[in-house]
Amino acid sequence: IVSSRLVLNTFVWALVSAGHLCPIPRLAAMPEYKCAVNENNKSTELPLLRITGSVQENPHMRAFWASTISFFLAFLGWFALAPLGLDVATSMGICENQLYPPEKFPKRVAYLKYKNIKTEKTYCRYGKNDADKPTDCKLAPEGATGEKAEIYDPSVLAACVCTGGTQCQSTLADAGVASVASTIFVRVALGTLLERFGPSNVQAGLMTFGAIWVAAASLINAEWNFILIRFFIGGAGATFVTNQFWCSLMFAPNIVGTANATAAGW
Repeated sequence: IVSSRLVLNTFVWALVSAGHLCPIPRLAAMPEYKCAVNENNKSTELPLLRITGSVQENPHMRAFWASTISFFLAFLGWFALAPLGLDVATSMGICENQLYPPEKFPKRVAYLKYKNIKTEKTYCRYGKNDADKPTDCKLAPEGATGEKAEIYDPSVLAACVCTGGTQCQSTLADAGVASVASTIFVRVALGTLLERFGPSNVQAGLMTFGAIWVAAASLINAEWNFILIRFFIGGAGATFVTNQFWCSLMFAPNIVGTANATAAGW
């Protein structure tokens, strides 16, 4: 029996040495994850505060928070210029009252239709001569003297008049359209990139690209570069796709909906 086993072992070793057989590799022990996982090593729970552990020990929650925080920062940069639109317009000098000072152009339609939201006062002291298509303010009542005789009140105008029909409003609207349009194209192309390079690499690339253009926003001095910069910043909005793809890789079907909604909607 001993000699037969020795012959068999010698024969198998000869086959392995000749390349006819491959030795069976030893399987590495599966790591102990911080989260409970299913047979596909996807987490079946979402413990938001369980953030300790190495990449091998806690890949699920590390991926969750990496996708969540990066997505939040990307959206912060994407929408940062929207509430600053009037300040940017003022710095570019495209406000209606910068292009057409009310002292020289008192009958501009933007002025005639203007109403201060805070004070409820209108540019036309006594109303405009036509509700829809005004050409001038109504005349002052007979006997009015001094300030009351003035039919225009430029003091009610905001620092930047940027109402409908003005060049300022048109520029801000075009920039908003450009910002949304770019993210649509990037989101469509992102599927292939995610499958090829993985979510962490793609997210890092999008964040870096967006950060460059957010920093370039400090150099805005004209309408064309304002629209162009908002167009490129819009690419950061595509981080939504990476966020959802990343979480879907890490969480099991019983919890992936909650993970995706929390990561993208908080």
